Amino acid sequence: MSSYNSPLPVGSDQGTGAYAVAIGNNAAGTNNVGNSTDSAGNVRVDFVWGNYPMQPNDERTDGGTTTPVAANANQNYNWNGYSEYPSARLTPATSNNHTVAEAEWNDYPSFLPGVGNYMITAASGNGTTVTYTSQNKLAVGDTVNITGLTASAYNLSSATVASADALKFTVTNAANAGEITGQWYGKVQATNALTAYDGAGITFIVVPSVLGKTTALALDELKDAGYEAANITTAAGATNTATQVTQVNATSTTSATLTIAGGTTSWPVGTKVTITAGTGIPTALVGTFSVTGGSGSTIIVSGTGFTVANSGAITPGTVLKGTAGTIRTQSVAAATANVLSTATITITPWAA
Repeated sequence: MSSYNSPLPVGSDQGTGAYAVAIGNNAAGTNNVGNSTDSAGNVRVDFVWGNYPMQPNDERTDGGTTTPVAANANQNYNWNGYSEYPSARLTPATSNNHTVAEAEWNDYPSFLPGVGNYMITAASGNGTTVTYTSQNKLAVGDTVNITGLTASAYNLSSATVASADALKFTVTNAANAGEITGQWYGKVQATNALTAYDGAGITFIVVPSVLGKTTALALDELKDAGYEAANITTAAGATNTATQVTQVNATSTTSATLTIAGGTTSWPVGTKVTITAGTGIPTALVGTFSVTGGSGSTIIVSGTGFTVANSGAITPGTVLKGTAGTIRTQSVAAATANVLSTATITITPWAA
């Protein structure tokens, strides 16, 4: 094992090991799962021992065996004349502690700590009550799922918390597999705090745009963004009166400007419109399209296969409506930030 002094900042110029200074002075980056890496591409923090904090990466050799090297007073201070044994670069297969160091906390044990998610390090049962050792913020009455413990009898679904404090909690259950300690993969998830993407547990959110989406997809996206399901209201369908298109100017094969009373005031950017066949309307413009721009008297729609041309004035008989069942408006504008997940939002679809 390497000789370590007190922990130093990651990549410190004073870190132990032959390449510590080089690492400290060179640019680093991140690996493919987002963990911070040193200049050699290794996870910056790669050593942990018992209750000691993780130690700085000192660029040990990558390999399977440890390598004895001559030590002198400058290397180990107190053991002049002895050999120092730096370990090979730690690998996830070596031990649980090494896994922590290699993967870092957010990938070990494969879940992100957060509201309703907590580690379990020990458990015991007496035939009526199971006690779990866990730093938590649970409350009496919370419903939890417990997984990952070596004694499967203590892995429970939809268990109700009977008591809880900052270091432990209990559930009423007949499981009795003795006491288990040293648990690395034990997890408790409060299902009433994180239910089916309903947004609970997320404090602030950025509001997404759901204009033009079907009502079902809009609801899913708002929940995924963090809105709690109970705080999303779907209003009755908006009046959807057919309106005459009086001119079509296809400026490219993918974009056309339609002159129509109301323009983007009636059909906001992001919404969908449906155009029916009629005099002066190109075949490629019959169908459903997204509004990408316009003004109070025009809308710009995007599509494919348009013929670049300007129709000029169109006689009555061609109409445009909002696409039924897609969202016309949302009460909180897209990209609004710092919105509480407990805030309310109303979405209004086009009526048929």
